[in-house]
Amino acid sequence: MFLRSFVFSFFTLFAAHAQEDPNFDMSASEVFLDAEKEGFREFKFTIKNLGKSTAPAGSYRVFFKVNGKMQSFEIETSALEAGKSLIYTSGEKIPANQPGKKLKYRLIIHTKDADKSNNQLKGEIIL
Repeated sequence: MFLRSFVFSFFTLFAAHAQEDPNFDMSASEVFLDAEKEGFREFKFTIKNLGKSTAPAGSYRVFFKVNGKMQSFEIETSALEAGKSLIYTSGEKIPANQPGKKLKYRLIIHTKDADKSNNQLKGEIIL
């Protein structure tokens, strides 16, 4: 009897959890370098909610790396409505007078959303 109750409770809990699938979909959409200011440039990056509902505050975290080094991280994130975007600025300034220098970036969103395939963006920018 105990085992039967346990199995029933487990499946009930699992079914309830399955119904709570998020309807928000965070996307790592774009990375670019800002215009030169006083001999330096900064990375800016955009995330977007492609889902049908608002991503709750704190339901995602955003990390940005350049050449393997952490440049920026946002762990206390705000709510993001469906269809809306946020633009972040990395905290690190990059000297602009380095022509030909390759900068490999990686934008990562950690979340439990509807589509994990668009939660990362990798690329390279040449100064």
